[in-house]
Amino acid sequence: MKHLRIKINKFEIDWHEILNDIDFVLNEKDKISIVWWNGVWKTTLLRILTWEITDFDWHLDNVWNLKIWYLSQIYSDNEDKLVREELKDAFTEINKMDEELSSLEEEMWNNPENMDLIEKYTEKIDIFNNIWGYNYNNTIHQVASGMGIFELLEKPLTQISWWQRTKVALAKILLEAPDILMLDEPTNFIDLNSVEWLENYLQTKWYWGYIIISHDREFLDKTCDKTYEMWPNRPINFYHTNYSGYLKERAIKEKKALERFERQQEHIEKEEKLINRFRAWSRASMAKSRAKALEKLDRVEKPYIPKTPNFYFDYTEETNERIFHMKEMFVGRQDPLFYIGEINLMKNQRVWIVWENWAWKSTLLKTIMWKIDVLDWMLLKWKWLKISYYSQMHEELDRESTIRQNFEKFWINYPDQQLIWLLHHYLFEKEDIEKKVKYLSWWQTSKLLFAILWQIESNVLILDEPTNHLDYDSREALEKALQKYKWTILFISHDRYFVNKMADNLWLIADWELVLNYWNYEDYKYKKEKWLDFNANLFDEEAQLNLALEDKLWEKEAKRIRQKYGRGKKNRK
Repeated sequence: MKHLRIKINKFEIDWHEILNDIDFVLNEKDKISIVWWNGVWKTTLLRILTWEITDFDWHLDNVWNLKIWYLSQIYSDNEDKLVREELKDAFTEINKMDEELSSLEEEMWNNPENMDLIEKYTEKIDIFNNIWGYNYNNTIHQVASGMGIFELLEKPLTQISWWQRTKVALAKILLEAPDILMLDEPTNFIDLNSVEWLENYLQTKWYWGYIIISHDREFLDKTCDKTYEMWPNRPINFYHTNYSGYLKERAIKEKKALERFERQQEHIEKEEKLINRFRAWSRASMAKSRAKALEKLDRVEKPYIPKTPNFYFDYTEETNERIFHMKEMFVGRQDPLFYIGEINLMKNQRVWIVWENWAWKSTLLKTIMWKIDVLDWMLLKWKWLKISYYSQMHEELDRESTIRQNFEKFWINYPDQQLIWLLHHYLFEKEDIEKKVKYLSWWQTSKLLFAILWQIESNVLILDEPTNHLDYDSREALEKALQKYKWTILFISHDRYFVNKMADNLWLIADWELVLNYWNYEDYKYKKEKWLDFNANLFDEEAQLNLALEDKLWEKEAKRIRQKYGRGKKNRK
């Protein structure tokens, strides 16, 4: 079987050990997720596996020359190249054969009687057909449609945005069809439809192997059946299961390891007391014998339990039933992007915004926060409204200033001791308070912004991709803190695991309009799959709801929907 044997004894940067004792085999059809905690140098590992980094103590044995591709951003030598041409470059063998056929066609035109040329051309045509040479355009269209970039095919690279380039880069690597894919955060910066299409493509159309590094826990659950866990300067832990299975197995493993360690520590403590008690008395020989036995004891290493940040959100005691009221409103910067018929943001709602276009989500949030004027008609807000806003790109922070200075920017002037105590909850060291934000990693910058938000009272949280850049345990900690928040949360996220924990309402932007849906994401998907197009307000009208459901579903399914969502509507009143 084709495989890649990886053995990394030690890799250092500036005499600082980054990776050590990495040893595993990657088979051609393995579907592996590597889960890591921030600071493990995950991208460095992928660059090693693709031979971008070679100067260290290592051994890489590529049996049968597996072709390995690593997802990277597109920076083409020819920025005027069309997206279609960029994607066509993925078909290296087909392009080469196409050039050879074109050359033979020109020769045959000039030498129509040359039978050797005709025979050679016929052979090449057969090979071209066998490698699906005439079908590559269909394949490009299929992948481009799934990634939501079909309308970009005839545009030059200079005219597409950075997040569209990310989609093009991902589409290109899928079209190249290497033996092994290396995908580093493939779901970041692509919309939800593209994430679900990629998920399905890897499950049903991709017949080769891949390694995925991602914080999208649901994506890992659905695409990977092996989980490799990495910790700083420690060997890899191997789990032959998906992410959810790994969490369960890891919890059991950690519990048993901690129990073994604690039992041995109790035994050592008991023995040391006996040794110290009898060392100077008549039983000194027994004490010496026990001391020697204790020296020879195979010590159980204390299991490594990572530190987890503690998130907090302060809230005011003031609230109102209706926070926002929007009616017959057009949202946009200069030209309208979408329309809102009538919608309210209410007390205690947890609303997830589902979007089709990246520009729309930012514009909507800034309109709600009064940073962009409404183009037409009405946006009313409660006069005692206090919004805390978390931005995906951390625009509120000054990257040229220190951590302390960023707190002061928000009128938070604490003495050193109090500031160090506060930052300790987010895993910062006391020396960090004078460090400039530009020298922090993305995950540290995220936690800094959350630390600042903790000190600001609010009755509405607006969160733009709050789980980006956070590792798995940090995401779990954030989810628990948000569930304790007393008032209203409006958020954008493509982390479906997070969404299903947090959301009880959806605002869906589709077909140039924002509409309300009472269901969470899983239920929204169910509605789409079953072609249920009734309005959620029908829960107020039992007869209409029955008619709408039974027209679409079998009686048993209709009953299940009524019971589940009818209860949810009553609870929301």
